[in-house]
Amino acid sequence: MDEFDDDIDDEQLCSLPLQPSLLDNNGSSVEIPDEFPFPFQPYDIQLSFMKETFKTLEQGKIGIFESPTGTGKSLSLICGSLTWLKHYEEKQREKFEKMRNETYDNENSGELDWITDFAKKQEQNKVKEEQESKLKREDKLRKIKEKSKYSRKRKREEDEVTELMKTVSKELKESETCRNVDRDNKQDDDEIVLTEYTSDDECKDWDDHLDNEDYNEDDSIKIYFCSRTHSQLAQFVREVKKSPFGKDTSTVTLGSRQNLCINSAVLALKSPSLINDTCLEMQQSKNKQANAKEKGAKKPVKSSQGVCPYYKQETMMTFRDHVLIDVKDIEELVTLGKEMKACPYYGTRYSIPSAQLVVLPYNTLLHKATREATGIKLKNNVVIIDEAHNLLETINSIHSVEITGSQVNWVWHQKISLN
Repeated sequence: MDEFDDDIDDEQLCSLPLQPSLLDNNGSSVEIPDEFPFPFQPYDIQLSFMKETFKTLEQGKIGIFESPTGTGKSLSLICGSLTWLKHYEEKQREKFEKMRNETYDNENSGELDWITDFAKKQEQNKVKEEQESKLKREDKLRKIKEKSKYSRKRKREEDEVTELMKTVSKELKESETCRNVDRDNKQDDDEIVLTEYTSDDECKDWDDHLDNEDYNEDDSIKIYFCSRTHSQLAQFVREVKKSPFGKDTSTVTLGSRQNLCINSAVLALKSPSLINDTCLEMQQSKNKQANAKEKGAKKPVKSSQGVCPYYKQETMMTFRDHVLIDVKDIEELVTLGKEMKACPYYGTRYSIPSAQLVVLPYNTLLHKATREATGIKLKNNVVIIDEAHNLLETINSIHSVEITGSQVNWVWHQKISLN
């Protein structure tokens, strides 16, 4: 804010023209777009917000933004940051093409040219690996999206045929009943009635998306957006869907077990701590059984909680791919998990490396153990914190524990009884 005078008020501050050309961290000149993709013609305050967001990200700096209620802050933030991300990815692609076509002239080379050449080749290999990984991811997601559209269309057609056959079967049955056919004929006609129609190809359709190799970890830059509550995150996801970036941005929403778990037996526990403990115990039980099977144990490993039927590597990998083909909120992730019989809580974790936008609550970002367990890597990535005035309260809550007087009294009596 050094470029502004102290006497300028907020209204004048928002109306000041932005510098069209700036320098990034490498000293190169960068351009700030005059226009941004937006669902409608943006107001001046929204355009200024997007430009400042783009400038901050391009320079790799820390920005603190404030905008009055009702000015479309979330949408401006989405369009400003994702415009920068698409701009950055395009620059990386151009850089990759340039490096791929570049030849080095080593004639009249000096003493240190081999060092320069080695450094350039290292950078070239890094960019090449990143772009190849990204292209592979985009191609795979495109194929999955096409198959998914075809699968949904085919499912609708099969449902229509099923309903038609049920209707015809019902009419045939009623007709035969009215004619008072004998029991043998009626039994034969009952075989026509289709209580449920299932296509073998449809059952295999989800699994067809899996190939024999997993994604390599995608090191491409991504944006982490976090807010305090799940309802605020859901509102943000709805804004992403409405934005011009809703159809071509790989987005994953992270949540707690309480929000994403689809195991009815676990959810019935109600208490978040009990849900977490039970989930972990069921996961460990599955791992113990897998280890025992590898060692050739004859008796299965028993557990008080059993094994979660939704915690299966193959189905979660398929779930991961379908999460990334379009933007989904928490409720849609839960619905998808139930349809695919895959755990949304762990399935969304697998989606993080290939996502461009990761939406998550404060606790997941700020708590180190949770962040590392989730697989979130902040280095060289963008972090956007919504409602940042709540940060101090959240940090205090994460690293604090409440001890009641009754607990202290109980500990004291235990100490006395032991003495």
